[in-house]
Amino acid sequence: MNPVDISLALVVRQGRLLLQRRDPAAVVLPGRWEFPGGKVEAGELPQAALQRELREETGLECLRVEVFDPVAFAYPDRSVRLHPFGVEAAGWPCTGLAWGWFRTAEILRLPCPEANSLLMPLVARLCGRQG
Repeated sequence: MNPVDISLALVVRQGRLLLQRRDPAAVVLPGRWEFPGGKVEAGELPQAALQRELREETGLECLRVEVFDPVAFAYPDRSVRLHPFGVEAAGWPCTGLAWGWFRTAEILRLPCPEANSLLMPLVARLCGRQG
């Protein structure tokens, strides 16, 4: 099974990371807290998907992007390849979904997609840089 490529924005401000809550009625991972981002479309580069998804989901524009190595995770019914990016973004999120700024310890207590567990060392490092 080919993995689904997903770009994720790790937006950090004052030692906290931006997460948003998936719609509780969503078919995939309903109500889970996640990093803004989404699927990389056919023929699209992961960084282009990042910028498109961040704009579509939150209204934020990327000012600076730091590229990190992708990580793969296999769910029972699908595999994903996460493309995490450290993002400096202007403005405040404008979305109909619940969202917030969370410290690493708070993120660990939230119901998040299982694949995000692979990103927690990176999240801790990014949050530690600022706070």
